[in-house]
Amino acid sequence: MTTIGKINGASIAELAYDCGGDMCLSFFAKAYQEGWFTFPKDARVLEIGCAEADWQTPMLALKPDLDIIGIDWREAKRPGVVVRGDVMQLDEFERESFDAIVSISAIEHVGLGAYDDDPRLGSGDIVAMTNARYWLKQGGWMYLDLPFRPGKAFEVHDNFRAYNERALHERILPGFVLKQWARCETEHPDGPYIALLLEKQ
Repeated sequence: MTTIGKINGASIAELAYDCGGDMCLSFFAKAYQEGWFTFPKDARVLEIGCAEADWQTPMLALKPDLDIIGIDWREAKRPGVVVRGDVMQLDEFERESFDAIVSISAIEHVGLGAYDDDPRLGSGDIVAMTNARYWLKQGGWMYLDLPFRPGKAFEVHDNFRAYNERALHERILPGFVLKQWARCETEHPDGPYIALLLEKQ
C-alpha cells in the first residue's frame, strides 16, 4: 500500500448514518455513504467491540432487518443481542455464521488488558482477525478502522496498537482481500486512522 486516500463526500451532519459526533463512527458513516458495502437483506452481522460507541442503534434505524450480535468483554446494553465474551475465543460463534462483521476502533485494543482487565495476549489482534475470518461467511465482508502511521514503526501502547504498512499486512490482512481503504485524518492523539473494507478469501 503506497498511496493513501481520504474518505470524501458530504459533511458528517449530512450523512444518513447518525454517528452522534463520535470520531470513529464518523469514518464508518462516510464509508457507508460512499457505498463501500451493502448489507444483504436480513443479514446476520457481528459487531466486535460493542461497549464503547453505539454503532447498533443508528444502524438499525437505517436497516431494521439486520440481525445484529455484538461481542465485548465489558457489559453493554444495545438493541441487538450482546454477548459478553472474549473475541480471542474461537468457540464464541459457529464457523461462517455471519454475513458481515463491523469493528469500530476495537481490534487495536484486543489483548492489551486495558478495559475491565480483559485477557492479555500480545497477538490478540492477530487472533481476533483470525477468528473473524472463521466466523465470516465465504465472500462476506468486514469493516474496521485502526490507528495507522505509514512509514513509522509499529507501536504497542498501554491500550492500543498503531500500525504501519508491514504490521497491517502481517497482523490484519491475512486471509482477506483488501477491497477499500481510506486515510482518516483526525486530531485525536491515537490517529491518524485507516478505514478498511476486507472480503474473506
